Amino acid sequence: MKAFWYNENRKNIIGLEIRKLRREKKLSTRDLAAKIQVNGYNDITENTISKIEHGRRFVPDYEVKIFADALDTTPSKLLEISQKTL
Repeated sequence: MKAFWYNENRKNIIGLEIRKLRREKKLSTRDLAAKIQVNGYNDITENTISKIEHGRRFVPDYEVKIFADALDTTPSKLLEISQKTL
């Protein structure tokens, strides 16, 4: 699968919001990965989260829902694009 780059330097638009919400909830990447894995999504690891937050990994739509649930938010909130990232 070819992953397209958003804004020439990111493969996703939710990574920055994931990092912001994770930090607000005082979760490490390890904590967030564990929370997701408890719900049966073992492919999302601490390393995966780091790559997503840094924009180096494409995020399919079903994972947006997984992250939204783990961070007690909505997919729409994760998909909001701030003016800084445009």
